Amino acid sequence: MLLVDDYTRMTWVYLLKRKSKAFECFKHFRKQAEKQSGMKIKYLRSDNGGEFTSSEFDMYCANKGIQRQLSTARTS
Repeated sequence: MLLVDDYTRMTWVYLLKRKSKAFECFKHFRKQAEKQSGMKIKYLRSDNGGEFTSSEFDMYCANKGIQRQLSTARTS
């Protein structure tokens, strides 16, 4: 999984054995990134892959104040 900060272009790469681990990986990343930077994640832009569109992922982001932006199907 590749995570990119649009402002600084800083990039993090996480190697996942299964796509289903994306949610757990993001939760870990959010805690680490917010703690290190002292700032909150405001937006999360991702594709419409099933690993990012679960209701659990949506509720987590809503509870943390993260606005979701999903790309249109079959676009880069």
